Amino acid sequence: MPRPRRKGSRYDEGWPEYRPRIPADGIKAKSQRGDFGESWWARRWISVLEGFGFGSRLTRGRSYARNGSVLNIDIASGQVTARVQGSQRTPYKVAISIIPLSKAQWEQATDAMSEQAIFAAKLLAGEMPQEIEQAFAAADVDLFPAHSGDLATTCSCPDFANPCKHIAAVYFLLGERFDDDPFLIFELRGRSKDQIIAALRARRAEATDPVSVAVPPVEPVPALADYLGSFDELGPELAELTPHIAAPEVETALLRRYGPPPGESELALRNIYRALSRAAIERIFREGA
Repeated sequence: MPRPRRKGSRYDEGWPEYRPRIPADGIKAKSQRGDFGESWWARRWISVLEGFGFGSRLTRGRSYARNGSVLNIDIASGQVTARVQGSQRTPYKVAISIIPLSKAQWEQATDAMSEQAIFAAKLLAGEMPQEIEQAFAAADVDLFPAHSGDLATTCSCPDFANPCKHIAAVYFLLGERFDDDPFLIFELRGRSKDQIIAALRARRAEATDPVSVAVPPVEPVPALADYLGSFDELGPELAELTPHIAAPEVETALLRRYGPPPGESELALRNIYRALSRAAIERIFREGA
């Protein structure tokens, strides 16, 4: 039995929710089947939303994310705006808001991140460190939304559900945007990529400032003639050295730091970097055997 129209509501305009979607050639998801997101941080974003109990509302948004219904997505500090083509000729307007972290919260989170040099290295290479959430937890804040109430969403469509399928479609495509640029997650929380990197570099510089390092007392240096007899002998210091030979933690870091190479050479260069690393490690262990 069809629902009666409510006087003065948008349902008086011809039941737009039952009209077929107007074809659109917008953003189409890279994932046309299965799960959304390739990186752990993109999948984390999706799993957080799925954990809020939105159920079928997210499911309906998957098809909209994959068929080009989302025309654009714009991300600013604490807010995402988008236009999604639905059953009406005019696209629906979607807005998603997340409360940005305060200055004090960002200072605490940055302090925690700066304690590990690998964080800055991975972020510069376009990767989100796996332990990043622990750094934010140390500052008693969450990088990703912890509750559905952390997200304020609106859509101009007549659907009563929140999130509607238009908002859900934007959720999924946001995950794929995070795949390409993890700094967009920080952007939603109120800090740009340049701000994050500058703050981490400043803290690392302070940690290695020679002025703050205690200078050990200077010991007298023996004359060179005293060492001539044992010049080619191995000293006791060699036993204290512990070599660590392994592939770099951040693969192809230079390529990632300086952006995509010209032409279509990126895949070839990545393969060359991997082959060089593998050959160098194999040769070292073969010669040391």
